[in-house]
Amino acid sequence: MNKTILALLFLFMFQVSRAGNELTPGQVEAYDLVLRLRFVDARKLLKQEGKAKEDHIVPYLEHYIQFLSILISEDEKVFKSCSAGKETILRQLEAGNAGSPWHLYSQAMFNMQWAFARLKFGEYTTAAVEMNRAYHLLMRNNDLYPGFAPNRAALGLMKVLIGSVPDNYQWITRLLALHGSVSEGINDLKLITEAVSTDTNYPFLKAETLFMLTFITFNLSGAEADRAITGRLIDMNHEMIQRSPLLVYAAAVFHMHYGENETALDYLEKRPVGASYYPFHYLDYLTGLAKLNRLDEDAGIWFLRYVNAYKGGSFIKSAYQRLGWIALLRGDTKGYYDYMFRVKHAGRTLIDGDKQALAEAESGRPPDVRLLRARLLFDGGYYKQAGDLLSVLTPDDFNYPKEKLEYIYRKARVYHLKGQEPMAISTYLKVIDAGGTGPWYFAANSALNLGLIYEQKGDFRQAEYYYRKCLALKYAEYKSSISQKARAGLNRLEKK
Repeated sequence: MNKTILALLFLFMFQVSRAGNELTPGQVEAYDLVLRLRFVDARKLLKQEGKAKEDHIVPYLEHYIQFLSILISEDEKVFKSCSAGKETILRQLEAGNAGSPWHLYSQAMFNMQWAFARLKFGEYTTAAVEMNRAYHLLMRNNDLYPGFAPNRAALGLMKVLIGSVPDNYQWITRLLALHGSVSEGINDLKLITEAVSTDTNYPFLKAETLFMLTFITFNLSGAEADRAITGRLIDMNHEMIQRSPLLVYAAAVFHMHYGENETALDYLEKRPVGASYYPFHYLDYLTGLAKLNRLDEDAGIWFLRYVNAYKGGSFIKSAYQRLGWIALLRGDTKGYYDYMFRVKHAGRTLIDGDKQALAEAESGRPPDVRLLRARLLFDGGYYKQAGDLLSVLTPDDFNYPKEKLEYIYRKARVYHLKGQEPMAISTYLKVIDAGGTGPWYFAANSALNLGLIYEQKGDFRQAEYYYRKCLALKYAEYKSSISQKARAGLNRLEKK
């Protein structure tokens, strides 16, 4: 799970924390406005609430707006501006009612938010200190108030995140004695979610748990039942989702992950827009992806909008890579290399997608157009069209080892998602045999998918073998996200 997703998950847990604390009607409305990214309107209400009642909810919500602005914008100026007032808000929270379950909890969430804000800007050491502080505040609060639902939900989410920490950051969890697994955390969150429908004390919890479950489902759960439950919840809350750019983001990413490109595009095209909403440029990037997956002619417009408007560093290289692909699909090789030049010099490489874009640019070799077109159609869920393109090709049609291997891999993916399981298994095995020692991600993702297939079949021994095989392979592309899913698979098997 990338850092944007992790931070937004904690953002929503933050909002849950205050929902049952006898909010005034104005505070309830302010929460709704913040969730919909209508920050100017929310601040007006908070200003009125601050005059009418002296409490710590108002400054906390004001900080919430700042925090959300950091996450969405990745603007270093916003980050530094918010950092300047950090200690003042923290002192206000520490001066609150020590006999309330919200006292330690709000401080824990405050530290958690800052930990993830710092991760955006590479301040890993300070983020680790704040993460540790948040964890132990939650544990203390749980000892004092074991029935306090927001705290239990926060600890559940903490367990998910601790259990999904990438290999290269596992040393942090060991050093700080942070304990938790993905399976434990998901189970805790499910228990909390089941209580939401009958608990009227938390009016915002429906949206927040839906947001969390959306990302946890496709990043960490291999169960088809979990996917079905989350998808049904999204469908049931369509109207609520369309009012919030954040929930549109969650719904669109969920549907894109499962190859439901048309549904994702419908959410994105109908999202709320206008001057009253805080700019969420990443939705332009997602719209570009969805249109490119459908091979639409106007896909490039959305990537250009993103790179020209967004001040952060994430997905910039990936957007330029997509613009290069669009040029390549049009037969414009020079245009492709022009965009690859920009990939090398713009944006950052904190996420797998940007790392892969940079690796392609530095290789100096464009992807094969036939495989690229099949890949895009597959990513959009257009499996028949992708399969038809691949069916007229053979490995001998390609000159380079990577392309030959990718061809076999693409066929395996089509077999898998079309439900042709025996063919998928045998073809995934061919990919592993041919590419297990190569630097590309095809063999690792094939092993991951074999693990998922055998887990669904109930053959846990084989599933464990392939999850461990996935983690043992040496490669660079998409390693963080693939390894995370393999570890999540092993965590699920431990429970089973």
